[in-house]
Amino acid sequence: MKPYLPTRLKAVLSAALLGSLTPAPAFAADAAADRAQPPTTLTISEALSRHLAELRGEHGIEWPHTFVATQQAREHSRQLGRRLFFELRQLSSQAVFDERLPAAGLKHWMQIVKRTPIGGRQVGRIDPIALWRFPRLDIPLSTHDWIGQCQPETRLQLWSAVGVRQLDWRPELTLREAIAGLPGARTSAESASVITLSGRVIERGISAWNEQPYTLAPGDRVVIHLPRLSPSAAWVNRSLPEWLSLQWPGKACRSLDAITGQPQAPEYLLSLRELDASPEAAEAKAPEGTAEAKVAADNAPADASTSASVESETP
Repeated sequence: MKPYLPTRLKAVLSAALLGSLTPAPAFAADAAADRAQPPTTLTISEALSRHLAELRGEHGIEWPHTFVATQQAREHSRQLGRRLFFELRQLSSQAVFDERLPAAGLKHWMQIVKRTPIGGRQVGRIDPIALWRFPRLDIPLSTHDWIGQCQPETRLQLWSAVGVRQLDWRPELTLREAIAGLPGARTSAESASVITLSGRVIERGISAWNEQPYTLAPGDRVVIHLPRLSPSAAWVNRSLPEWLSLQWPGKACRSLDAITGQPQAPEYLLSLRELDASPEAAEAKAPEGTAEAKVAADNAPADASTSASVESETP
């Protein structure tokens, strides 16, 4: 191993390579002593080794489903989600007058964005081998930065003209087959984005003239792009996949403060009333009394307390 490899990362890497996720007695005692006087900062590898016992799930540590959610990443995801909500609401209003836009699908996208935990994470792998190979990824964390682990997601999530749907995955399932299995999903779209478990965004052609084969994996999220009818639609085509790449990798995720190890509750976008009072809403709001304003009001999503009947799954 490289001589500059942090001592704690060596310990985690050795445990992972040996197939044992339970800290050795000496390492556990050392970790217990460290907790008595918590530091102000820890690297990712140090935080993972320090809180290894708390992170372990029923099947131990499943590294593809672990994540680091810094305060900065969570705030970026929050701001992106807020903008996305309002852009989708505007497009939903426009869809009443332009049948090329999927009105029902856009409204469902908007509701899912509003009700989904903010997430926010460092995109990419954080397993011991990745941190050993690329030490620059082993960034320092402080209090209010989180680490966590999710349960594996065995299904796919498809954002399309008919809304957001969870699809069963099977070996060798292709992007074309997944879209064809959901009637009305594609409409006139020419491309789609696939968001992998690690947060990588891959764009693929899906029409007859530009189709690019792609085999899907469990946990992938797919966004079928909107027709490029306006700058707003083009922005959503770019930003919705980015926002999904920041979501945590799996379901039933647990998060801990990277320093103290205290469990952290998921964060959500503001309530609908608070969203409407925000600067983004003021900029996007149509003049009162106009037809556009009436359409926007008719298409505003129900509050989470009254929308439980909507058929949906969060990312």
